[in-house]
Parts: sequence; C-alpha cells; structure tokens
Amino acid sequence: MIHERWIIAGAIVLSILLIGKFVPKERAREAWVPFLSLGSITWIAGLFVVEMGWIHYPVQLLSIENKVNESSFTFEFFLFPVLAILFSIHYPSRKSLIVKWVYAIVFSGVFTVAEVILEAYTNLVKYDEWKWHWTFFSVLLVLMINHQYVKWFRKGMVSGGDSHA
Repeated sequence: MIHERWIIAGAIVLSILLIGKFVPKERAREAWVPFLSLGSITWIAGLFVVEMGWIHYPVQLLSIENKVNESSFTFEFFLFPVLAILFSIHYPSRKSLIVKWVYAIVFSGVFTVAEVILEAYTNLVKYDEWKWHWTFFSVLLVLMINHQYVKWFRKGMVSGGDSHA
C-alpha cells in the first residue's frame, strides 16, 4: 500500500512538472478551462463506472475521505485533467485531420498503457468488468469532447463574448 501511495505522489509531482514545462506562461490562465471542464466530466463518469462495479480503486491517496463514492480522486480530479490541459494546449489545430486523429490516439494510447500496467502490477486500479479498450475509447472520446468545449470557450474569450453588464 505504501508503494502505491508513492506512485500516486510521483504521478502528481510529474504532472506538476509537465505543466511547468509544457504550458507556456502566457497560456497559463487558458489552461484552467480544460482542467476544470474535464473534472466535471470525469466526476460523473468515474462515479458511474465505480457504482456499476466495472472498476475499483483499492488504494487511494485520500482513502478515508473518499469512502463516500470510491472513485479515484487523484485520477478524476488531477491526473486526467492535467492530461486534458496538455492535450488542448498543444492540439495540432492547423494540421490535417489525420494528424489530429493520430495525436488524439497517441494521447489516449499512452494513458491506456499506463493504466493497464498499473492494473497488472499494483492495487491502484482493478478491472472487474472493465476492459482496457474501454479506457482507450472513453479517454479518446472525453478528450475530444472536452477539447471541443475548450475551442468553443476560447472563441468566446477572443470575441469578447456577450456583455450583459
């Protein structure tokens, strides 16, 4: 159990370092949009898959505090939203559709491989009825939906949005 908590702590530190390295300072404020919007999506989705008994998280960073819903607080509210920041900030908007899909598939694939390794060798995540390809497709879908929201939000920021003061 201590081993798993070190993995969680290491993942959090690595995520913070990735944000520091790959999010330009002039876009730091913009990075909050994918972070917060993805947390809203994953909260509902995470609760659903746990309550359905498809997946569970035996070891968690805040295990006592998280007994109410038993989803992975670290994953749903930090690691996946950080991934969404990196995905949206560096999305190849001006590239071809093929490049965009490869970009999204690589992001989803790396995330899925990491989860499969954690599922096989730790107690951080355990699949009950869940399959690795569900992770792959759900991460891909959620990243793309979230990115569409981020694009819509940015459009309002650039145009100034409606003034209702």
